[in-house]
Amino acid sequence: MKRGLLLLSAAALALAAAQVAHADAYTDASGDSKTAPDITAVTAVHDAAGTLTFTVRTSHAELGPDSLVDIALDTDQNSDTGGSGVEYLFLIGSSGWDFLRWDGTRFVPAGASSASGSYANGVATFKVSKADLGGVARFTFWADSFQLDSSGNVIAQDTAPEGTNAYLYTFAKPLTLVAASPTAVPAKPAAGKAFTVGTRVTRGDNGAALGTAVVTCTARIGTAPLRATGRLRNGVAVCAMKLPVKAKGKVVRVTITVRFRGVSATKRFSARVR
Repeated sequence: MKRGLLLLSAAALALAAAQVAHADAYTDASGDSKTAPDITAVTAVHDAAGTLTFTVRTSHAELGPDSLVDIALDTDQNSDTGGSGVEYLFLIGSSGWDFLRWDGTRFVPAGASSASGSYANGVATFKVSKADLGGVARFTFWADSFQLDSSGNVIAQDTAPEGTNAYLYTFAKPLTLVAASPTAVPAKPAAGKAFTVGTRVTRGDNGAALGTAVVTCTARIGTAPLRATGRLRNGVAVCAMKLPVKAKGKVVRVTITVRFRGVSATKRFSARVR
């Protein structure tokens, strides 16, 4: 708890000035905040562009005038540097938000154009780019909430995780699928014969071949739909079909879509039937 109090004291003047001027998922025990917003869940996630999004869910649908929520980031993972070990600090209250950095003496506005904050329906949301965190590959962080009295003194607070622990976040590559140029067997489709089109699919984040996925096939002879069956075999997404006897001279078109953990890749193939 003392950690949060030190941060609040160090950043209080910076937040006040800013107000005048203008998802890894973690759960936290409920019912331990007294009158402060009760933190129940914290998430952190980044996209392919390196934009990091934090959310802090609390028991307060709206923040009162004397309530605050923060995300504290120890970007060098050294508790002896920064303000109480913190290099960057997101703060949000009923009158606005701010993103601050430790300048060696105090917290000052970070001036990060990518940063934003909001609070709605009990959820504080903070966004910032990896570049505006100094391009670090990993960092530790935690969330705090505070309830202040009319004089600005802390009368209740909650911290997630509890005590002096912190969450560790690593900028691992986001999951992507890489599909190779499709190949056909036989190379020249023949009317009345079996025909398959396949594409080797690997994960872009670690280069591994897919072991499981949903494969969807769409096939046509000219403008007429053609039944095709999709499956994944040894890391290759395959669409298998039988070409009609009357397909000679027409163009067969095949679209292969591979889906894995909410990510997809699509490849198309076409050839004239002999």
